[in-house]
Amino acid sequence: MFKISNRLVQASEASSPREHLEEEHVRAGRDGETGFVERLRNEGGLNSRDIFCDLRVPDEFQTRKHEIDVVVLTAHGVYCIEVKNWSGELERGQDGQSWIQKRLSANGKGRNGTVDYVIQHHDVVAELKVRTNLLRNHMLRAGCGLKQKYFHSRVVLLNPHLHVEDGIASDPQVVMHDKCAEFIGSFQQTYLGMITDAISPALLTGQLSYAQIDQVRNVLKTIGTWDVVDLHGGKRLIGDFKSCKQVTVNRKETELLEFSHQRNGYVSAMWALLGYMPQVSVTLYDRGGAGWIWHSSSGVINVPYNAEIVFRICGEEADAKIPANDIDRITLSI
Repeated sequence: MFKISNRLVQASEASSPREHLEEEHVRAGRDGETGFVERLRNEGGLNSRDIFCDLRVPDEFQTRKHEIDVVVLTAHGVYCIEVKNWSGELERGQDGQSWIQKRLSANGKGRNGTVDYVIQHHDVVAELKVRTNLLRNHMLRAGCGLKQKYFHSRVVLLNPHLHVEDGIASDPQVVMHDKCAEFIGSFQQTYLGMITDAISPALLTGQLSYAQIDQVRNVLKTIGTWDVVDLHGGKRLIGDFKSCKQVTVNRKETELLEFSHQRNGYVSAMWALLGYMPQVSVTLYDRGGAGWIWHSSSGVINVPYNAEIVFRICGEEADAKIPANDIDRITLSI
């Protein structure tokens, strides 16, 4: 009788997991970057294969990796873009090496006539210049040598409700909200331009040749991004997938782990009465196997609903152990 009761309790837990909700400012930042990339495709006329998101570029000694939000490859060069969907007020710190963001309440006035809180950021433009140079150095190590003039840094401030001091807004490497459409439109290439580029030697136009573009694209494709865990309820974790005892993953061959759950309480209880413990089905989808209709997979593995997924969340010093029952999917970088 105890075993049946135990299975019923676990079936109930498995069918009704707690929701992991995303923090509003995190969701806003993620949505802002996603929307910006969509505009690059739609308004900028860029091909998806020339847009790279969340690249993690190694430093000189390859001991740490530094993230670049968006990298765009064009005939005019490589654009490294930091996308911020901040709100409130933004000004330079007194040290000249930081940006100070003052977050306001929803009504824009703050509590008791003051700002809600203050966040000190590193100078985003200066940091992006460093990361852009790291990307160039990484390309050099990979045998792709481009002159410094082909690398461009831009910080895009998306939110129209962000009030920016003139010292930051006037920086030519900062793209304000009202200039965002113009910046995206600058990537649009006319048919005449395409014809001219095709028949004019790169040495005369000063642009990258088709061979150089292909070489840069191939290097960018080999730079990894973050692994992503999507939790039940919408929260997203970024970091590095470490392991799962029940699932062996070759990330060169697998790009997605889809977790399927039995969320119907009555069905779960019935299976528990028949002697079954709750499980989660994990489908391993092949890297590059997505087609128009289906995504090829290498198999399905059933794991206990409380199997632990070991994941190092970005910025944390210890590994997290996440129950399989709380996970919707895991996206693996190269």
